[in-house]
Amino acid sequence: MQTLMCNLCHSNDFELLYKLPDLLLQREQVISTFVRCKQCGLVLQNPRPNIEEMSFHYPPEYDSYTTALNNNQTPWLLQKAYRYGIEKRGRIVRNHKKSGRLLDIGCATGVFLAGMKVHPEWELIGVEINKQAAEIAREQNQLNVVHGTLEDAGFPSEFFDAVTMWDVLEHLHDPSSSLKEIHRILKPDGVLVFRVPNLNSWDAKLFGAAWAGLDAPRHLYVFDPQTLSSLLAKNNFEIHKMGCNIGSYPTFLLSLRFWLLAKGIPESIRMTVLKILHHPIMRVISSPLFFVYGLGLRGPLITVVATKREVD
Repeated sequence: MQTLMCNLCHSNDFELLYKLPDLLLQREQVISTFVRCKQCGLVLQNPRPNIEEMSFHYPPEYDSYTTALNNNQTPWLLQKAYRYGIEKRGRIVRNHKKSGRLLDIGCATGVFLAGMKVHPEWELIGVEINKQAAEIAREQNQLNVVHGTLEDAGFPSEFFDAVTMWDVLEHLHDPSSSLKEIHRILKPDGVLVFRVPNLNSWDAKLFGAAWAGLDAPRHLYVFDPQTLSSLLAKNNFEIHKMGCNIGSYPTFLLSLRFWLLAKGIPESIRMTVLKILHHPIMRVISSPLFFVYGLGLRGPLITVVATKREVD
């Protein structure tokens, strides 16, 4: 474990927010501490596992390493919902950049990149720190994926037209350093598109310590629009667009799953409730509500489109 200063303002003056177990993997013995910086408001895990220790918290059954799109046992309506979500992510990128070379950081098993393969005007590259996930991306999805960290990959300067990170920035030990590297490898007219949990969301207030955006111990930072804007400005990015229009419903269900578990609700009841709510019909019925839910940057996930600002 390591203690640290604030990644945004370098203060070491914090207030305690939560001490909570690993609800995703149901490990009550793994306790994480979240604090808020009194100077800038950034929320972070402190102390936290070091890079070597983090591998213990990403076993093969970790959700992002599953391949639901390739699972024949997944109902076709649910597969269609997954694919719609992936296409929606790609549309955000293509609305701001029509073609070129795209890097997906933390691509896991390559689900997003596989979805982008239907657009031949894009050259697709991924980078993934988990060796097994990277192998699945290469072997099952025939993708060009580099195993390791972004910094280890050593891409040339001004190499990419677009860089994406889907639910990744909050996992990084040094998000400022990673944003500096993205700035270096992104072309002057390139675009950065990423998504992170939103501490300013209704979900965060409703579920508290059980909110999925905390996902201890894997989430090392938790951002709100203000701290996210400050972090990007510090690393010479300008925000072009910020919204909460994708991923609200599945994130709400994950928070509900955590909340039911934290409250000690019997497994049979938990499974019944979640099975009903995971049905595609429920997604369709609830979609207008969750559209309104995401207005005003109050949805559970923030998607950001940013461009480079020239360094003086």
